[in-house]
Amino acid sequence: MTHPRGICDHDTCDTRTPGHQVHWIQARNSAKDPGPLVDVLLSSHDVRDDGRIALHVLGPTRGVPATLWTHDPGRLRGLLREHRGLAQWQPRWNLLRLRRDTVATTLVCVAPDAEPAAPGR
Repeated sequence: MTHPRGICDHDTCDTRTPGHQVHWIQARNSAKDPGPLVDVLLSSHDVRDDGRIALHVLGPTRGVPATLWTHDPGRLRGLLREHRGLAQWQPRWNLLRLRRDTVATTLVCVAPDAEPAAPGR
C-alpha cells in the first residue's frame, strides 16, 4: 500500500493528523483519560522505511502484530534505539508511549496503517 502523504521530516512537519505531530491537547487528554493501554514489544527493526510499524501486542492477543504508520520512521528508529523496556500503544489517542525513565515519557503519534491521512487534512 502506498501512503498518499509520504514521509515528512519531524522538525518541519506541521500536520496534526494521526501519524504526524502530537498536538498538545492530544497529549494532555491522553494523560488525563488514557483509554486502553496496550503493552507492545517494539524495536527499531520493526520500523520500515515507508513508515509502517510492525507492532507486537502482548496480552490476550499475544503474537498478533498490528500495523501502524508514522511520518518520520528515522526519528522513531532513533527513539527506539535509546528506549529500554516495553512501549505502550494508546489506540484511542493514536499514540505510542515510550517511557524514558521513571518520570519522562516520549509520545509518538501514529496512524492505523489502513487509514493514512494526507498532509493538510
